[in-house]
Amino acid sequence: MKSRATPAPAGRSDPAGPEDGNDLLDGVDVLVTDLDGVLRTFDDDLWTRLDADLGLCPGTAMQAILGHPFLREVIRGRGTHAQWREAGAAALVADGVSPDAARDAVAQWAGTPGRVDEEVAALLRGARARGAAVFVFTNGTDRVAAEMAELGLDEFTAPAGAHLLNSADLRAAKPEVLAFSRAHGRIENALGRGVVRERVRFLDDRSDNVAAAEAFGWRATLWTR
Repeated sequence: MKSRATPAPAGRSDPAGPEDGNDLLDGVDVLVTDLDGVLRTFDDDLWTRLDADLGLCPGTAMQAILGHPFLREVIRGRGTHAQWREAGAAALVADGVSPDAARDAVAQWAGTPGRVDEEVAALLRGARARGAAVFVFTNGTDRVAAEMAELGLDEFTAPAGAHLLNSADLRAAKPEVLAFSRAHGRIENALGRGVVRERVRFLDDRSDNVAAAEAFGWRATLWTR
């Protein structure tokens, strides 16, 4: 199913644009997109397969890894992806999985590449063609830059990754106000000029992040599938 933009549920919501996204760019100098769930997607069936292979109840593997509390530290730059993988494997062992099987499962998850949402990629390229600057703002880890490069998405974060707004680098994560404040500062530094908040368009698949962006002063759109 194609992605489509929908109005943000709270704050100063803007009307949803058509599927080609042209309306999203009206009056916009900077387009900021989330990464996971918007520009990059994953195979949700992976978790079902991991649970089945490990003999676990549905949702257990996802909770052990994506739901691990250490992830909060990692996306704020206080831990690494490698440490997170170790913590996830330990959580699976605590759920009754053997250490070897737990490590293999975590490696399978970590080694499964995401997919590029070509509609969003086309929207970003179209924004640049119209003169808007493009940035990627993600609650990410120390591996995000390399993962994006593997998918060819570093075209949106060049030059030298200056257009990647990674929470692990910002030391603050969405939906925290500090994350948006630091991200906006990085945008201005990258462009070498001040940027009016109302001329920034933000796309995210989480309503709390969209609401926080609007409260900060950005135009925000909830991106759904």
